[in-house]
Parts: sequence; structure tokens; C-alpha cells
Amino acid sequence: MKQVDCEDVKRNVHEFLHSELHEDQLEVITAHIANCDSCEEHYDIEIVFNQVIQRSCDEAPAEELAERVMKRLREIQDHD
Repeated sequence: MKQVDCEDVKRNVHEFLHSELHEDQLEVITAHIANCDSCEEHYDIEIVFNQVIQRSCDEAPAEELAERVMKRLREIQDHD
């Protein structure tokens, strides 16, 4: 089984989190993270970062922004 170092893990952590790596790569990175406190911390930070992004994308836009968008859409429709 191919070994990975911390740089390999940090370079591939995003793909690892989204299961976008080959099964062999997933296994070696999982093993490395399990035995490396630094990479485990980096992995944990990436999880939190991804959760924040996901929450931000799921939230409804602010009412003011929605009103501005609708106003602009009406202006565009009125000009056609």
C-alpha cells in the first residue's frame, strides 16, 4: 500500500471529504489521518469549513437582497 505524507493529505483533504478519490487513496489517507494529530486537526477544520459553506448556501437571501433582485427583474421585464 502506497504511503502518504502530511503534504499529500493536506493537498487532497477536500477530495477526501467528498469521496472523490480512488478507494486505495481513501484508505491510505484515512490511515494517515488516524495516526497524525496535525492532519487530523486539518481534517477537522476542513469539515467545519465545509459545514459553514453548506449552511450559507442553504440560507434564504436577506429580504433586502431579494427585494433588490425582484425590482431589477421587473425593470428588465418592463424594458422588453
